[in-house]
Amino acid sequence: MKKDHLYFIITALILLNIYTILKLNSIQRTLDDNVQYLDREQRNLRREIDDIYFNVDEKLKKQASILDSYDVIFGDKLSEDLTVSVSISITPKENTENLTAGLMINDERIPMTKNGTLFTASIDAFIFDPFQIKVILNNNGTEKIETIDEYDSLEQKYMLEIHGDFLGSTKYSSGKYQYDGDIAIHSYGHSNNSTEKISVVRYINGEIFDEEEVDMHGNDSTMHSVKDEVDLSANDRIEIYINIQDKYGIKYKYIVKADEIDSEGKLVRRA
Repeated sequence: MKKDHLYFIITALILLNIYTILKLNSIQRTLDDNVQYLDREQRNLRREIDDIYFNVDEKLKKQASILDSYDVIFGDKLSEDLTVSVSISITPKENTENLTAGLMINDERIPMTKNGTLFTASIDAFIFDPFQIKVILNNNGTEKIETIDEYDSLEQKYMLEIHGDFLGSTKYSSGKYQYDGDIAIHSYGHSNNSTEKISVVRYINGEIFDEEEVDMHGNDSTMHSVKDEVDLSANDRIEIYINIQDKYGIKYKYIVKADEIDSEGKLVRRA
């Protein structure tokens, strides 16, 4: 009887422990759900506050602006001199018969043509120059000036973005430097730009040692196999670059590998 009583107590305690564990797990899940819910609500609240600040800021800017609206449209293609056409139109808040308008582009004044309440102008912008657009309204000798747009890196809208990696192994022994692997080449950019020529170039001490053409087959990415053995001595340096020329003739150079033999004849990896 005593044994049966003891087994009953033990069984009851085990069941109580299981119940307690399950209850604690349920409480933990509830707490986790509540924490996640509060975190989501805080993020949503921060976004709503940011949106409110942004909307208020935009309204204040619009109220203070001398313009009712404006539009800046960039051309899709580069010209041979690496400029792009830019069409700018503005509608002033106040328009009188004597009102004239002009643009200040990087300290150069450009007149605008009036057509009813609309003023327009077209210019060519060199993509490697800063591009700041100011509007100047002149009403009977009184000028009002407002900056409407600024572009510090206009070339990023048209140039390619190049990335590359060396995926393989290198070693140096008895004056012989060996490398074996693949070069991953990735090219991204504006829809109206593309790669025209790609090559992998190897330099030793700054002089071209070897160059291989790469065919991207119309793709944005490719793998190019490289394998060779060259003689290197102390203080020699070997570099592997990707050279790319786009449809506008702009040339890009991207380093994917750079190793050096130090004064003690040991291999030092630089990139």
